[in-house]
Amino acid sequence: MKKFLVALIVGFVTFSAFAQAEHYTKPAFPHHATAEERQMLGTWYRNVQFSAPPTGPVSAIAEFQPMAGVMIAYPLGIPVTLVSELSMITKVKVLVYPASDSNSVKSYFASSGVNMDNIAFWVINHDSYWTRDYGPWFILDGNDQIAVTDFTYNRPNRPHDNAAMESIANLMGLNRYEMPMVQTGGNYMTDGYGTAASTTLLLTENPNQTASSLQAIAGNYLGITNYMLLDDPLNDYIEHIDCWGKFLDVDKVLIGQVPASDSRYSEYEAVASTFANALTPWGNHYQVFRVYTPGGWSYTTPYTNSLILNDHVFVPIGGNQWDNAALAVYQQAMPGYTIVPISKNNYSPEWENTDALHCRTHELADPGMLYIKHYPLLGSLDLPSTTTLQAEIKALSGNPLVSDSLLVYYRTNNGSWQTTPLVGVGGANFEASFPGLQAGDVVDYYIFAKDESGRRECHPYIGAADPHQFTVLSVGVEDHATSNTIALYPNPCSRQFTVNCPKNAQSIEIFDLAGNLIYNTTDCETTTLINTSGWSTGLYLVRITDKGGSVHNRKLVKKY
Repeated sequence: MKKFLVALIVGFVTFSAFAQAEHYTKPAFPHHATAEERQMLGTWYRNVQFSAPPTGPVSAIAEFQPMAGVMIAYPLGIPVTLVSELSMITKVKVLVYPASDSNSVKSYFASSGVNMDNIAFWVINHDSYWTRDYGPWFILDGNDQIAVTDFTYNRPNRPHDNAAMESIANLMGLNRYEMPMVQTGGNYMTDGYGTAASTTLLLTENPNQTASSLQAIAGNYLGITNYMLLDDPLNDYIEHIDCWGKFLDVDKVLIGQVPASDSRYSEYEAVASTFANALTPWGNHYQVFRVYTPGGWSYTTPYTNSLILNDHVFVPIGGNQWDNAALAVYQQAMPGYTIVPISKNNYSPEWENTDALHCRTHELADPGMLYIKHYPLLGSLDLPSTTTLQAEIKALSGNPLVSDSLLVYYRTNNGSWQTTPLVGVGGANFEASFPGLQAGDVVDYYIFAKDESGRRECHPYIGAADPHQFTVLSVGVEDHATSNTIALYPNPCSRQFTVNCPKNAQSIEIFDLAGNLIYNTTDCETTTLINTSGWSTGLYLVRITDKGGSVHNRKLVKKY
C-alpha cells in the first residue's frame, strides 16, 4: 500500500511538472537577431512602411504614467507567479494563437492563483514572447486621443511579431500611425515630456537616416524634441537601453553600475555622467540612481529590466547576493511604490542580463486616462508676490472633471498638508496660488484631480509619498524692476514671460536644449517682455550679459 501511495505521489508530481512545463515552450526564434536576420538588417530599412503623422501637438506616453493594463504572450516567457501578481492589480491581455490555446492556459492560470476576472485573451498570431520589442508605443495626439505609433520591427524574419501592433491597436480601438523607422521597444524609453533615449543601435539599423532626421521623425510621430542617442555600455549583442538604464520619472533615471575592474566601467560611468550633467524638461538635473549589475556568465543581475505599472514596480531578481541591494535602490528612488521582486521558476525561461522581465511584458495605456501635465516649481526660487502654478488637466474618458476635486496639496517647512484649489483659466489649463509664502520656506506639493469616471490621479504620480519641492529665496521680485535682481516670471510660461534684468544689462540671448540661439536682443529694459507663442514646449536657457561682462544664466520652461 505504501509503495502504491509513493508511486501515486511521484506520478502526480511528475504530471504537475509536465503540466507546467508545457506552457513554456521555447519560441521559434532567439531574442537576438539570427544570422539570417543580421544579414538582412543591412537593407531592412528599405522595407519601412509609413503613414501621415498624427495631428499635433503629440506627447509620447511614459511607462510611469497611468496605465489600464499589461500585455504578455503565450507560450509564456515569464513565470506564472508574475502573471498572478499582475492580475491582482490590473487587466492582463494574453496574446494567444491559435484561439484553442486559451482553453489550456485558462485551466493552468486558474490552478496557479491567477485572478481570472482580470485575464483576457487576444487572438493574435505572433512569433515570440518579447512583447516589449514589438509592442505598441502610445501617444496622446493633438485631438486629445490616445493612439499608437508603429515602427518596422528590427527582426526581419518575424512577420507576425511585426504585424502584431496593428492587431493590438484595432483591439484597443486606437488609431495607429506608422513612422518610417526601424526600431524595437527594448531600445526606447521616454519621459512623457518630449525626451526619449535609445542606444546608437538606432543609427546602425537606419543607415539612410542621420541623427537629425531621426529626431525629426520622432518629433512628428512621438512628440520627441530631445532624442538622446547613447553609446551602449553593456557591450553585448542586444544593444537595448532597458538592459542598463531606465527612466523612473521625468527627472529620475536608473543606470547600471559595474566594478572599477570591469573593462566596461568607464562606459557605464560616462553614460551616468551624461544624465547627471543634462537638464530635464523640468529644468533641473537628473537624479541618477545606480544599481549594481556586474553580470557575467556565472550570475544574473538584470535589475534595470523592470516593469513600472501604476504604483507597482516588478523587479527581476537573479537569486544572488546583490538582489536585496537592488531592491533597496528602487525603494530609495521610488518612495510610495510597491516594489515586487520576481524570480523565475523551474520552467520559465531564465532571466538574463540581456533579456528579463521588461523585455517580456508591455504596459497598455488607458484610453480614458486622466491626463495631468505640469512643469513643477523646483529648486531655489525668487518668486513674485502671488506665487502661482499652472497645470494642464484632460479627462480623456469624456467625463467632466469634478470641480471641487481639483486641488493642490501643499505643506510648508514639513508642516501639515493643506489644500488650495485649481481654477480653470481656459480650455484644459488650470492655475493655483500658494498663499503667504516667505523667504526661507521649503514647500512640498502635489496636484490632485478627479473626473466623473471615477479616475483619480496625482502629479507626481505617487503624490504625497514623493512630492515636488522648492525653496523660496525671496518674494516679490516683480516689485524690484529697478534693482539688480534677475528673475523670469511666470516660469513656467505659456505665451509670454518677463525678464527682470539688472540695471546694466547689455544683451539677452535665449537657447533651446540643442544649443540653438532662438532669441537675441540688445534692447534691454529693466523689465523685458518676450513673446514665446511660436516656441515648442520644453526647456530653454536664458543668458543675460551685463555691461561689465558678467554672464547670468537662468532656466525657462515653456509648458504649452
